[in-house]
Amino acid sequence: MRVVILDNLRSAWNVGSVFRTSAALKYDHIALCGVTITPPSKKLKDTSRGMEDVVPWSSYLTTSEAVEYYKSRDYKVIALESNSNAKSIQDWVVDEKVAWVLGNEANGVAPSILSLCDDALELPMLSEQTGINVSCAFAAAAYQDFFMSKAND
Repeated sequence: MRVVILDNLRSAWNVGSVFRTSAALKYDHIALCGVTITPPSKKLKDTSRGMEDVVPWSSYLTTSEAVEYYKSRDYKVIALESNSNAKSIQDWVVDEKVAWVLGNEANGVAPSILSLCDDALELPMLSEQTGINVSCAFAAAAYQDFFMSKAND
């Protein structure tokens, strides 16, 4: 089971892209938290290509509410975040129930939310670049997770 928690994403285009990737990989749910844009939104719908009507979603006043909700249901909560404590996604062992946490475009996953997560994973960067667009990072991580979980079946 796979869900994604959006921690105050501000761009309708990023949120729409997360909906499309989630639909492509049959994610179970998207939690839209804080200031994250929610349907109905023309910009979101244009980017998601209507996938906000396909992937179940809910909104939370705070990201911590969503994290606690999924932790109480035995999900492993994983921040996709580049920081000094993050492990490479290449070293990750796949779990059955995962809730990915994606952070704000400018500030990443809030420190208070990182402290609630079970782990933080980062994508390897081959240059001095410290990160890539949040929706692109999610697509890369979600596909890595998908192929790793299939290999473990």
